[in-house]
Amino acid sequence: MLRLPNFHYHVPATVAEAVALKAEHGPRASYVAGGTDLWPNMKRRQQEPHHVIQISHLEELHDVREEAGRVRVGAGLTLTAVHEHERIARDYPALAEAAESVATPLLRNMGTLGGNLCLDTRCNYYDQSYEWRKGINFCMKKDGDICWVAKSSPKCLAVSSTDTAPVAVALGAEIEVMSAKGETRRIPAGDFFRNDGIDYMKKEHDELVTSLHLPAPNGWRSSYVKLRRRGSFDFPVLGVAVYVKFADSKGANAK
Repeated sequence: MLRLPNFHYHVPATVAEAVALKAEHGPRASYVAGGTDLWPNMKRRQQEPHHVIQISHLEELHDVREEAGRVRVGAGLTLTAVHEHERIARDYPALAEAAESVATPLLRNMGTLGGNLCLDTRCNYYDQSYEWRKGINFCMKKDGDICWVAKSSPKCLAVSSTDTAPVAVALGAEIEVMSAKGETRRIPAGDFFRNDGIDYMKKEHDELVTSLHLPAPNGWRSSYVKLRRRGSFDFPVLGVAVYVKFADSKGANAK
Protein backbone atom coordinates (compact mmCIF):
# COMPACT_ATOMS: atom_id res chain seq x y z
CA MET A 1 0.00 0.00 0.00
CA LEU A 2 1.27 3.46 -0.89
CA ARG A 3 1.25 5.78 2.11
CA LEU A 4 1.72 9.50 2.49
CA PRO A 5 5.00 10.55 4.14
CA ASN A 6 4.93 12.63 7.32
CA PHE A 7 4.50 16.37 6.84
CA HIS A 8 3.34 19.53 8.61
CA TYR A 9 -0.16 20.65 7.58
CA HIS A 10 -0.99 24.37 7.55
CA VAL A 11 -4.42 26.00 7.18
CA PRO A 12 -3.89 29.75 6.63
CA ALA A 13 -6.74 32.22 7.10
CA THR A 14 -5.90 34.36 4.05
CA VAL A 15 -4.03 34.24 0.76
CA ALA A 16 -1.45 36.63 2.23
CA GLU A 17 -0.84 34.21 5.11
CA ALA A 18 -0.55 31.30 2.66
CA VAL A 19 2.17 32.95 0.57
CA ALA A 20 3.99 34.04 3.75
CA LEU A 21 4.08 30.40 4.89
CA LYS A 22 5.42 29.34 1.50
CA ALA A 23 8.14 31.97 1.66
CA GLU A 24 9.06 30.88 5.19
CA HIS A 25 9.43 27.20 4.33
CA GLY A 26 10.69 27.64 0.76
CA PRO A 27 10.97 24.70 -1.66
CA ARG A 28 10.14 22.30 1.17
CA ALA A 29 6.53 23.54 1.13
CA SER A 30 3.73 22.94 -1.37
CA TYR A 31 0.29 24.43 -1.81
CA VAL A 32 -2.67 22.07 -2.01
CA ALA A 33 -6.31 22.66 -2.95
CA GLY A 34 -8.04 19.57 -4.32
CA GLY A 35 -4.90 17.46 -3.99
CA THR A 36 -5.78 15.23 -6.94
CA ASP A 37 -2.21 15.52 -8.25
CA LEU A 38 -0.16 16.26 -5.13
CA TRP A 39 -1.37 13.45 -2.86
CA PRO A 40 -0.69 10.63 -5.39
CA ASN A 41 2.69 12.19 -6.20
CA MET A 42 3.58 12.28 -2.51
CA LYS A 43 2.57 8.65 -2.08
CA ARG A 44 4.95 7.72 -4.92
CA ARG A 45 7.64 10.03 -3.44
CA GLN A 46 7.72 12.08 -6.64
CA GLN A 47 7.18 15.12 -4.45
CA GLU A 48 8.21 15.18 -0.79
CA PRO A 49 7.23 18.49 0.82
CA HIS A 50 7.81 18.82 4.55
CA HIS A 51 5.04 21.41 4.76
CA VAL A 52 1.67 21.36 2.96
CA ILE A 53 -0.36 24.58 2.83
CA GLN A 54 -4.10 24.12 2.34
CA ILE A 55 -5.77 26.83 0.22
CA SER A 56 -9.06 25.30 -0.96
CA HIS A 57 -11.08 27.09 1.74
CA LEU A 58 -9.86 30.61 0.88
CA GLU A 59 -12.86 32.53 -0.47
CA GLU A 60 -10.54 35.04 -2.17
CA LEU A 61 -9.76 32.34 -4.73
CA HIS A 62 -13.35 31.36 -5.54
CA ASP A 63 -14.98 34.33 -7.26
CA VAL A 64 -15.77 35.11 -10.90
CA ARG A 65 -16.13 38.80 -11.64
CA GLU A 66 -15.66 41.40 -14.35
CA GLU A 67 -12.74 43.81 -14.11
CA ALA A 68 -12.23 46.54 -16.71
CA GLY A 69 -13.96 44.55 -19.44
CA ARG A 70 -12.08 41.36 -18.63
CA VAL A 71 -13.32 38.40 -16.63
CA ARG A 72 -11.38 37.30 -13.56
CA VAL A 73 -11.76 33.62 -12.68
CA GLY A 74 -10.52 32.59 -9.24
CA ALA A 75 -7.92 29.83 -9.26
CA GLY A 76 -9.68 28.06 -6.39
CA LEU A 77 -12.79 27.27 -8.42
CA THR A 78 -13.25 23.56 -8.93
CA LEU A 79 -13.16 22.30 -12.49
CA THR A 80 -16.83 21.38 -12.13
CA ALA A 81 -17.64 24.96 -11.12
CA VAL A 82 -15.69 26.30 -14.11
CA HIS A 83 -17.55 23.99 -16.49
CA GLU A 84 -20.96 24.84 -15.04
CA HIS A 85 -20.49 28.61 -14.72
CA GLU A 86 -22.98 30.34 -17.03
CA ARG A 87 -20.73 33.26 -18.01
CA ILE A 88 -17.75 31.03 -18.75
CA ALA A 89 -19.81 28.53 -20.76
CA ARG A 90 -21.35 31.34 -22.82
CA ASP A 91 -18.35 33.56 -23.55
CA TYR A 92 -15.42 31.13 -23.16
CA PRO A 93 -16.75 27.68 -24.14
CA ALA A 94 -13.24 26.32 -24.72
CA LEU A 95 -12.42 26.80 -21.04
CA ALA A 96 -15.66 25.09 -19.99
CA GLU A 97 -14.97 22.23 -22.42
CA ALA A 98 -11.40 21.82 -21.19
CA ALA A 99 -12.52 21.76 -17.56
CA GLU A 100 -15.17 19.15 -18.35
CA SER A 101 -12.64 16.94 -20.15
CA VAL A 102 -10.39 16.51 -17.11
CA ALA A 103 -10.46 13.10 -15.39
CA THR A 104 -13.81 12.02 -13.88
CA PRO A 105 -16.70 13.86 -12.18
CA LEU A 106 -15.37 12.94 -8.74
CA LEU A 107 -11.93 14.39 -9.48
CA ARG A 108 -13.40 17.47 -11.19
CA ASN A 109 -15.40 18.12 -8.03
CA MET A 110 -12.10 18.28 -6.13
CA GLY A 111 -9.51 19.53 -8.62
CA THR A 112 -9.22 23.27 -9.21
CA LEU A 113 -8.48 25.59 -12.11
CA GLY A 114 -5.25 26.73 -10.50
CA GLY A 115 -4.19 23.17 -9.82
CA ASN A 116 -4.78 22.16 -13.41
CA LEU A 117 -2.87 25.16 -14.75
CA CYS A 118 0.06 24.24 -12.48
CA LEU A 119 -0.19 20.49 -13.07
CA ASP A 120 3.12 18.69 -12.71
CA THR A 121 4.69 17.50 -15.96
CA ARG A 122 4.36 13.82 -16.74
CA CYS A 123 6.55 11.05 -18.17
CA ASN A 124 6.37 7.25 -18.30
CA TYR A 125 9.70 7.07 -16.48
CA TYR A 126 8.63 9.51 -13.76
CA ASP A 127 5.00 8.63 -13.03
CA GLN A 128 5.82 5.33 -11.35
CA SER A 129 6.23 4.05 -7.81
CA TYR A 130 9.40 4.78 -5.86
CA GLU A 131 10.58 1.16 -6.21
CA TRP A 132 10.03 1.19 -10.00
CA ARG A 133 12.01 4.41 -10.38
CA LYS A 134 14.74 3.12 -8.07
CA GLY A 135 15.04 0.05 -10.31
CA ILE A 136 16.16 2.23 -13.24
CA ASN A 137 18.32 4.44 -11.01
CA PHE A 138 15.72 7.22 -11.11
CA CYS A 139 15.65 10.03 -13.70
CA MET A 140 16.64 13.64 -14.10
CA LYS A 141 13.30 14.97 -12.84
CA LYS A 142 13.65 13.33 -9.41
CA ASP A 143 16.69 11.78 -7.69
CA GLY A 144 18.61 10.93 -10.90
CA ASP A 145 20.76 12.63 -13.53
CA ILE A 146 19.58 11.21 -16.86
CA CYS A 147 16.49 11.73 -19.00
CA TRP A 148 15.44 8.24 -20.09
CA VAL A 149 13.32 9.64 -22.92
CA ALA A 150 16.48 10.90 -24.63
CA LYS A 151 19.64 9.94 -22.77
CA SER A 152 21.72 12.69 -24.36
CA SER A 153 19.23 15.43 -23.52
CA PRO A 154 20.62 18.17 -21.25
CA LYS A 155 17.14 18.83 -19.85
CA CYS A 156 14.13 16.88 -18.64
CA LEU A 157 11.61 16.10 -21.39
CA ALA A 158 8.57 15.40 -19.20
CA VAL A 159 5.58 17.06 -20.85
CA SER A 160 2.66 19.19 -19.76
CA SER A 161 -0.65 17.35 -19.46
CA THR A 162 -2.91 20.21 -18.40
CA ASP A 163 -6.13 20.72 -20.35
CA THR A 164 -6.76 24.33 -19.35
CA ALA A 165 -3.31 25.71 -20.25
CA PRO A 166 -3.77 25.45 -24.06
CA VAL A 167 -7.05 27.34 -23.70
CA ALA A 168 -5.45 30.08 -21.59
CA VAL A 169 -2.71 30.51 -24.20
CA ALA A 170 -5.13 30.57 -27.16
CA LEU A 171 -7.42 33.10 -25.46
CA GLY A 172 -4.52 35.41 -24.68
CA ALA A 173 -5.37 35.13 -20.98
CA GLU A 174 -3.18 36.34 -18.14
CA ILE A 175 -2.30 34.35 -15.03
CA GLU A 176 -2.18 36.39 -11.84
CA VAL A 177 0.22 35.42 -9.06
CA MET A 178 0.80 36.84 -5.58
CA SER A 179 4.16 36.94 -3.81
CA ALA A 180 5.01 36.80 -0.11
CA LYS A 181 5.29 40.60 -0.14
CA GLY A 182 1.62 40.81 -1.06
CA GLU A 183 2.49 42.02 -4.54
CA THR A 184 0.54 40.72 -7.52
CA ARG A 185 1.57 40.50 -11.14
CA ARG A 186 -0.02 39.15 -14.28
CA ILE A 187 1.90 36.91 -16.64
CA PRO A 188 0.63 36.27 -20.19
CA ALA A 189 -0.30 32.59 -20.36
CA GLY A 190 1.90 32.21 -23.43
CA ASP A 191 4.91 33.24 -21.34
CA PHE A 192 3.93 31.43 -18.13
CA PHE A 193 4.78 27.92 -19.34
CA ARG A 194 8.35 26.85 -20.12
CA ASN A 195 9.61 24.05 -22.32
CA ASP A 196 11.34 22.31 -19.44
CA GLY A 197 10.08 19.26 -17.59
CA ILE A 198 11.46 20.44 -14.24
CA ASP A 199 11.29 24.24 -14.33
CA TYR A 200 8.02 24.40 -16.25
CA MET A 201 6.39 27.55 -14.84
CA LYS A 202 7.57 31.15 -14.95
CA LYS A 203 6.85 32.03 -11.33
CA GLU A 204 8.87 32.21 -8.13
CA HIS A 205 8.63 29.36 -5.62
CA ASP A 206 6.72 31.50 -3.10
CA GLU A 207 4.20 32.88 -5.61
CA LEU A 208 0.66 31.54 -5.65
CA VAL A 209 -1.56 31.48 -8.74
CA THR A 210 -4.66 33.39 -7.61
CA SER A 211 -6.69 33.88 -10.80
CA LEU A 212 -6.98 33.66 -14.56
CA HIS A 213 -7.87 36.88 -16.41
CA LEU A 214 -9.79 36.36 -19.65
CA PRO A 215 -10.09 39.03 -22.38
CA ALA A 216 -13.49 40.37 -23.44
CA PRO A 217 -14.95 38.01 -26.09
CA ASN A 218 -15.78 40.79 -28.61
CA GLY A 219 -16.99 38.45 -31.36
CA TRP A 220 -14.43 35.73 -30.72
CA ARG A 221 -15.46 32.08 -30.41
CA SER A 222 -13.48 29.23 -28.94
CA SER A 223 -13.36 25.47 -28.63
CA TYR A 224 -11.17 22.75 -27.14
CA VAL A 225 -10.56 19.25 -28.51
CA LYS A 226 -8.67 16.53 -26.69
CA LEU A 227 -7.03 13.34 -27.96
CA ARG A 228 -6.61 10.66 -25.28
CA ARG A 229 -5.95 6.94 -25.21
CA ARG A 230 -9.09 6.16 -23.21
CA GLY A 231 -12.33 7.82 -24.19
CA SER A 232 -13.72 7.76 -20.65
CA PHE A 233 -10.95 9.60 -18.78
CA ASP A 234 -7.27 10.18 -19.33
CA PHE A 235 -4.59 12.83 -19.61
CA PRO A 236 -4.35 14.35 -23.09
CA VAL A 237 -1.99 12.90 -25.65
CA LEU A 238 -2.78 16.10 -27.52
CA GLY A 239 -4.95 19.04 -26.50
CA VAL A 240 -5.88 21.72 -29.05
CA ALA A 241 -7.60 25.03 -28.26
CA VAL A 242 -8.77 27.38 -31.00
CA TYR A 243 -9.90 31.00 -30.73
CA VAL A 244 -11.54 32.42 -33.85
CA LYS A 245 -13.00 35.85 -34.62
CA PHE A 246 -15.72 36.09 -37.24
CA ALA A 247 -16.65 39.03 -39.45
CA ASP A 248 -19.43 38.87 -42.04
CA SER A 249 -19.85 35.17 -41.24
CA LYS A 250 -16.23 34.52 -42.18
CA GLY A 251 -13.20 33.75 -40.07
CA ALA A 252 -11.25 37.01 -39.79
CA ASN A 253 -8.61 35.96 -37.26
CA ALA A 254 -7.62 32.80 -35.46
CA LYS A 255 -5.27 31.63 -32.73
